Amino acid sequence: MKITPLAADSLGARSMATLVETPDVTVLIDPSVRLGPYRYDLRPHPTEKGRQKELWQRIRSAAKSANVLTVSHYHYDHHNPDAPSIFRGKLAFLKDGKFHINRSQRERAGAFVRALKKYPKEIQVADGNQMDFGGTELLFSPALPHGYNDELGYVVMTRIAQGNEVFVHTADVLGPPLKEHLSFLIDAQPTVLYVDGPMTHMPDHYPAEHTKRSLSHLLRILRTTNVRTLILDHHILRDREWRTRMDPVFRAGKEHDVGVLTAAEFAGKPVEQLEANRDRLYGFDMSPKGISGTGPSEGGDGEGAPLPE
Repeated sequence: MKITPLAADSLGARSMATLVETPDVTVLIDPSVRLGPYRYDLRPHPTEKGRQKELWQRIRSAAKSANVLTVSHYHYDHHNPDAPSIFRGKLAFLKDGKFHINRSQRERAGAFVRALKKYPKEIQVADGNQMDFGGTELLFSPALPHGYNDELGYVVMTRIAQGNEVFVHTADVLGPPLKEHLSFLIDAQPTVLYVDGPMTHMPDHYPAEHTKRSLSHLLRILRTTNVRTLILDHHILRDREWRTRMDPVFRAGKEHDVGVLTAAEFAGKPVEQLEANRDRLYGFDMSPKGISGTGPSEGGDGEGAPLPE
């Protein structure tokens, strides 16, 4: 099994787009990439915009070789409604747009499916679904909360198993903070686990108790599953101090002989936290005063409209 992170926060823009190749099937998970609308009250720097375009072209290229494209939920850093044609001739597994979904994502899902429907050879609901491709099993979790409650809607995790190798992609669980998240991940028994991590850069919106619970769950996963590689990325990489905050996980990784690294490091590339360092890209540094750049305007799931085709 070959796992290739195509775009990620550690690669310079908001995304968890990942290509998974086995002898039986090639699966592209969450083919989109976005930029945070504001950070430190600053709009995206030209460096970020250039990186977004570069990563999007990487995703588009990978889509051509994929047999299956999946969408875990309808935030714009996980699906691109302006590029439905990348699904042409593919088998599409999409988060259910009618059940276990909040209002904004239901509206997005409806619009996306209407634009998409003429392109894939087949569309299936992902939630709880499973399909075998020769010796490769593709399995989706039931709909699970996007974080510590369902305010942001629901997501589906993806499990791909081939031989003794099992890859699990959490999408946006923000941690994972809930027992429902933990239960699926332990049952999945991944050998490679890609986790989006808690939103420690937004302490006013993501209380410390949920980060603490997420860390506890990650430590339990390291102790009780077959995981050999833990990829930490996405939300957690928006925090300049993420390595310090994740120190218990790094220490547990050493104890249990599990590699803990970012998507960029997994891909053999340097870590570039462009959003977290947006102030420095503009030529100044907010960190000496302890300003984290958080607040309501820091959230959201992308800047403006998605990249056009």
